[in-house]
Amino acid sequence: MNDHSAPDHTDPGLTDPTEARLAAELAALADAPAPAARMDTAWALRAGRSRLRRRRLGVLGAVAAVALGATLLSATLPGGHPGRGAAAPAASPTSAPNSLPPLGPDTGRSPLPVGASFGWLPEGFDGATYTVGFSGQPTAFQAKAFGPQQTGPDALAFNRQLIFLTLFAPGEVPTVGKAATGQQLYRVDAAPVHGKPAYWVGTGPDNPAGLGLDRDLRWQTADGRWAELHGSYMSDADDVLNKLHRVAEGVNVAPQAVPLPFKIHDVPAGFTPSGASFSYGPEASSGYPWSASVNYNSGSDQIAVSVQPDVPPAAGWDNPPLPGATRQQQPTCVVASGLKLCATSFRGEAPFASVGGFAGWLGRFTSLGTDPAAWTTDVLG
Repeated sequence: MNDHSAPDHTDPGLTDPTEARLAAELAALADAPAPAARMDTAWALRAGRSRLRRRRLGVLGAVAAVALGATLLSATLPGGHPGRGAAAPAASPTSAPNSLPPLGPDTGRSPLPVGASFGWLPEGFDGATYTVGFSGQPTAFQAKAFGPQQTGPDALAFNRQLIFLTLFAPGEVPTVGKAATGQQLYRVDAAPVHGKPAYWVGTGPDNPAGLGLDRDLRWQTADGRWAELHGSYMSDADDVLNKLHRVAEGVNVAPQAVPLPFKIHDVPAGFTPSGASFSYGPEASSGYPWSASVNYNSGSDQIAVSVQPDVPPAAGWDNPPLPGATRQQQPTCVVASGLKLCATSFRGEAPFASVGGFAGWLGRFTSLGTDPAAWTTDVLG
């Protein structure tokens, strides 16, 4: 079992973990309206609202749709890449370190422990989401960095450059198989990362480019595990291969945890954590400076608590109601020490009446305020 945060919808015919993960994520979105024992309810709302906002930025005509399809199906050979044992890429003079807050120690009492975190990120990457669980695997981990707008002749204004970071389980060695389209994928040697083996998942024996605008770099970390970076909406004109290689060099693989702005106490018996997430930056947090969520399951019932600063979203992020989400009960919210905490469930409040309902759940959270210096990784009491 690996550390990919992929829902249990994988196609057994997909032999490449990256393709399986992407297919699983699409399946999870398709399943979103159903009662979600394995879904981050707060995340689903944010993601849906984000998609609505982006659609309002422009309407795709048939010509644009065809062009996009052609782009996604094409695979181009970049001019020069850190492969075939080449030296590691030199730092770009225009590169800037990322602005993400540092993570904290793994105390063993955090709902959001992570095995790896971003270090250096390319200029313009100023947001990220760290996620554990939400997949039927409570310890599955993934990180996602948000960058500038997509570039190139077929770029769409609402697409952001993205970098996904995943970590394989100890002893698991990833393999290269076929894409969902049936196209054979290949292991293409890359420059070592800190002296350890690395390779691209390419579309040809000597082509490190993935399908369309996807690029995947895998490398063995210092502790022997394998890690993977998946770049999306990043074109060769963005020097994507060199950038991904440098991001890999900055990844910190070690036990750590995301500091959270709250503590949780007196969780009722029979409830187990099923997922937690924290997002930095407006693009990752639907217009808010940051947002967090924690989900608990009791049998088939799931309750989700979202936390964000009690401020309006940034201009342009109106966060409209989701069409077709009538099954989603209105959340119960409280404001404490500058934070807005909301509890909700796809099944409504009734299944949680014995533990105080939504209000009872929110009473188990202690707000630590909006100053990150006061946040903690010692969350669970």
